[in-house]
Amino acid sequence: PSLIVRPYSSGRRGPGQGRDVGRMASLFAAGTVLMGKTKWILAGLKLTKMMPLVSMVGTSVAYSFFFGWPYAVGMVGLTFVHETGHAVALRYYNIPFNPMVMVPFMGAVIVTKELPRNAWQDAVVAYGGPALGSAGALGCAAAAAATDSQLLYALADFGYMINLFNLLPIGSMDGGRIAGAVHPSLGALGVLAGGGLIYAGAVHNPIFYLILGTGAYSSGRRLLGYEDEVPGYYSISTGQKVKISAAYVGLVAALLVGMSQNNKKRKTPRQLERGYYGGG
Repeated sequence: PSLIVRPYSSGRRGPGQGRDVGRMASLFAAGTVLMGKTKWILAGLKLTKMMPLVSMVGTSVAYSFFFGWPYAVGMVGLTFVHETGHAVALRYYNIPFNPMVMVPFMGAVIVTKELPRNAWQDAVVAYGGPALGSAGALGCAAAAAATDSQLLYALADFGYMINLFNLLPIGSMDGGRIAGAVHPSLGALGVLAGGGLIYAGAVHNPIFYLILGTGAYSSGRRLLGYEDEVPGYYSISTGQKVKISAAYVGLVAALLVGMSQNNKKRKTPRQLERGYYGGG
């Protein structure tokens, strides 16, 4: 079977958490992408109908040790919303799949029993996760504005972040699948952009280098014609390419605007600590 794997990824911290926890969370988050995006990980799992609930509870417990229960449950909930977007698209195209499972500090996985029939379906399934996940983040932001809850502002930030990260046009990430449907060269451009981030010093995490390496490998296979998909898999109409491109750009823009607006009200952990202790 093929795997459609979606990772957790956010360098942000829950309200009131210290710097060390934030760095650890960032490391784990990057690691989930490397681990979760590898197609053969968890392929041997025998998933049952109870696995989504059991794995969500287990992941919440694991994250609670680092972020506290409220933020941990919120993280898992937002990830579940993201995965539900993929599941809805899979059902729409009648692509059979096994129940989602989450693994603490690794990611969430949906194991499909069949490949999408073409690159258009693959792109729509990939797009479904960030689309619904972004709606979940927006819901947190709206609730935060209504209640002035820093917890909800922080969760909205997490939601915006993981969905933006998943839209990077690299390898088998959501953005990579969408970009691949438009043109194989876009995956290579995504790898170059990731390399540019590293060169500019914007990314220092060695795990991201490995993510970039796997993306370069898969993009190289596409460009050289070594992909395993059936003939004609990427032969989709110009109209479909325009639609998915417009949807992709629109969603990225909406996420950037949403994050910017959310950050106007979201306080940093240092600000929260100062307010708690009444210090300057």
